[in-house]
Amino acid sequence: MKRSLRHGWNGKRVLRSAWLVVVISLCLLAAELGGLFSALDSRLSELRFASHSRAPTGDVVLVDIDARSIAGIGVWPWPRHLHADLLSAAAKAGAAKVAFDIDFSSASTEAEDNAFAAALSDAGVETYLATFAQPATAGDKILQPAMPIEKLLRVSWPVSVDVPLDPDGVIRRFPYSSDSAGERQDSMPSVLAGRDGGTGLFGIDYSIAALDVPRVSFVDLIAGRIDSEFLADKSLIVGASAVELHDFFTVPVFGTVSGSLVLALATETLLQGRELTEQPIPAFCLGIFGLLAFFSTARLRTGPAVVLLVMAIVCTEVAALALQQYGSVVIATARLDSLALASVVWTLLREFDLGRIRVWIARIQAANSHSMLERVIDESFDGIVILSRDGAIARVNAEAAALLNVRRSALRHLEDLPNALCQSIRAAIQSATATGAPEDRALRQMTLSGDGADGGGRVLEYTIAPFWMKGISAATDGTAADVLHLCLTLRDVTIREQAQKRMRYLALHDSLTGLGNRRSLEEAIAELGTGTEASGVALLAFDLDRFKAVNDALGHATGDAVLVETARRARKVFGARAFHARIGGDEFAVLLDSSTADQAVEAASRFLHAVNEPYNIRGHRISIGTSVGIGWWPSKVLDASDMMRQADLALYRAKVAPSERVAVFESGMEVDRMARLSLEQDIEGALDKGEFELVYQPQVILDTAQIIGAEALIRWRHPLRGYVSPAAFIPVAEEMGHIHSLGAFVLEVACREATHWPRDVKIAVNVSALQFEAGDIVGAVRRALVNSGLEARRLELEITESAFATDTDRLRETFTDLLALGVSFALDDYGTGFSSLGYLHRFPISKIKIDRSFVTDAPTSSQSMAVLRSIITLGDGLKIRTIAEGIETIEQAQALRAIGCTEGQGYLYSKPISSVAFRTLVTKRPTEPESLLLAAS
Repeated sequence: MKRSLRHGWNGKRVLRSAWLVVVISLCLLAAELGGLFSALDSRLSELRFASHSRAPTGDVVLVDIDARSIAGIGVWPWPRHLHADLLSAAAKAGAAKVAFDIDFSSASTEAEDNAFAAALSDAGVETYLATFAQPATAGDKILQPAMPIEKLLRVSWPVSVDVPLDPDGVIRRFPYSSDSAGERQDSMPSVLAGRDGGTGLFGIDYSIAALDVPRVSFVDLIAGRIDSEFLADKSLIVGASAVELHDFFTVPVFGTVSGSLVLALATETLLQGRELTEQPIPAFCLGIFGLLAFFSTARLRTGPAVVLLVMAIVCTEVAALALQQYGSVVIATARLDSLALASVVWTLLREFDLGRIRVWIARIQAANSHSMLERVIDESFDGIVILSRDGAIARVNAEAAALLNVRRSALRHLEDLPNALCQSIRAAIQSATATGAPEDRALRQMTLSGDGADGGGRVLEYTIAPFWMKGISAATDGTAADVLHLCLTLRDVTIREQAQKRMRYLALHDSLTGLGNRRSLEEAIAELGTGTEASGVALLAFDLDRFKAVNDALGHATGDAVLVETARRARKVFGARAFHARIGGDEFAVLLDSSTADQAVEAASRFLHAVNEPYNIRGHRISIGTSVGIGWWPSKVLDASDMMRQADLALYRAKVAPSERVAVFESGMEVDRMARLSLEQDIEGALDKGEFELVYQPQVILDTAQIIGAEALIRWRHPLRGYVSPAAFIPVAEEMGHIHSLGAFVLEVACREATHWPRDVKIAVNVSALQFEAGDIVGAVRRALVNSGLEARRLELEITESAFATDTDRLRETFTDLLALGVSFALDDYGTGFSSLGYLHRFPISKIKIDRSFVTDAPTSSQSMAVLRSIITLGDGLKIRTIAEGIETIEQAQALRAIGCTEGQGYLYSKPISSVAFRTLVTKRPTEPESLLLAAS
């Protein structure tokens, strides 16, 4: 029984070996028929060439028609006298032979051909011209010789440059000669090497260093820039190496080279006696080797047999390398090497049956998978901990230990993990054990206190993923229970959480002041509405006066500092219990508990006083005012949009009524706001529609009633509203930013119309403080003067004290530039503002205009007279003229004259009139106020 089993087993092995021999033999046959061995032999030969470099003799010099020569001469084909020049230069240098790898098979001009033929005849140098075979027509398989023209052929020797290409397009051999029209033609390398007369092909030795072959440029040789000793007794090959001439071939080792270099390497091969012959291994030798390989592998064990076959391949290649380098013989070893490799494969396949191979491959794959998994765990950016059901830690990577701030060696059991992780893992084990399925792998977070980069807690995000693995069991039926494991994955999300926290903060706060923003204000109002307390609530809205001027004049950094300081003052006044928000550029809101509206007004007044205190910012003393609008509600069940709208309406009322500065919302304000919106819409485009016009009120000398000037006053003639008061639309134009274009219009028209008045009459134009603070007032004045032709001395700019609110270098520079133009300045409405003496001292004011509020009560009011007297005395002391406006009675004029006022204007002399009426009035020159008034009427 045992013998029969062994016999059956041996029979199977013999049969499998026979099949392997058949399969391997078929593979070798397919390689032979497919030309694989020839390609492999060529590659092996090339590797042998590359393994050893041989120096050229130096007897062959390439004369390159290179890119520099083409560029220097500038045309191709070249005139043949250039080749004649080269031949003469070569002869002069003592060259032994000159061979031209150039097509001379067609005639050039008679003169050029004669010049080259003469040079060939007279050079005294052996000269050879290329011949080659080419198709007679496109696609023709019959070749015809291309010979030099007869005139050149009579004085030179033709040599063949035809070269055969291997099937792969590579040049490995060169002919000694070729058949041209039934005549044998020696090849150029054969003639130059003195080996003419031979037949057949010789292998080119590509171990000769192609880069070391001597070369000169064609243009350098004919220019005489080549040392004669370099060319003496040398054979010159003249050929193209410029890319644009397309004379390139593929060779072993060096890749793509020029045709002339192929000729040079072939010539060097013959000169060195290195012409290669190919020697295939005879078939009977291959058969003997195959039999030896078969019997040796059959008799020897696998290891020694494989070593023996590999040594046979190595010895074969070493012998082939030696023969090629030293014997000029190329041995085709591909078939022998392939036969040896096939024997190795047969030996290995014979040793290992298919089942054992599969087991071997499976083991390798398992080892690779395990190694890959280990690498993934170790190199993971996440922390990974693998635990078994009993809590033992089977695997932990370095990242997990770093995240938990514990040494890897200290993590052995579940209890070594933080408590939050322990509880989550126990819950996951319990859930997976009870249900047989993993619980939801939700992301969880935990915080390790005091472990963050900033000293705060480190936030870890983690998941727990239960999974089952096959267990090992001693059961006789081969079954084994699945074993529960868990994968804990950790990730540090501290930076992400901090960024999200920062984003949440920025979404609800102003980044500059740290106050809440509009969104957080709305949320605060919504939260307030959910309270049960019955006390009232107030929303205060305020913005800053002259903030844009400060921002434009002193820069955004100073403007930002003003906003931060305003926020600080608001916190100080309203306290920490109030909710503060910045809801716009210079717009703020404060939400606070207030049992009555009066209580909110009192808080707003205190804040108003705080903001009116000068701001000392970056070395500047800045005066900033504010207006406060208040919305008050007795109940906290509120709508945020309604509250903010009502506070805004109250703020608008406070701004248009500056004497109040604080306003509480009333229902009538909504009507006023709608009227304001309508007015804003009408102002848009009113200037382009020509709805604005100017009138002029005369200014006189009080003693004589002589007209010395006029104040330009703007009027708006609305198509539906009629005449709109400047007091109504000027503030709106300032807020909308239209004051600059409106001011430029007034300057242009006033200056143009004043040119029609007598030359001693001045024109006074009111200029808004905003034009000084943010506009190009200097450019506007300059353009008005240039366009109108008005003398600058006749223009007087009236400014109010608000223009000096920001005493800056820019303001002083503006005054200096305007003064350089030749205009003068009058301080308007003096006595109603701060009435600071510093303005009069620091700025070039030439006239003080006394506000009409003091003139109205003169001479009956002693207080008004005292103010008038002090202003006039101040002007006299500073040598500044004074002019009183609003004079309506003779008594007022007389009282003003009595206390020293020199000039005046008002209805006593004339109401504001058109330019034409003013010109008529000023030309009549009345001398008494009564007659002047009569003329004006």
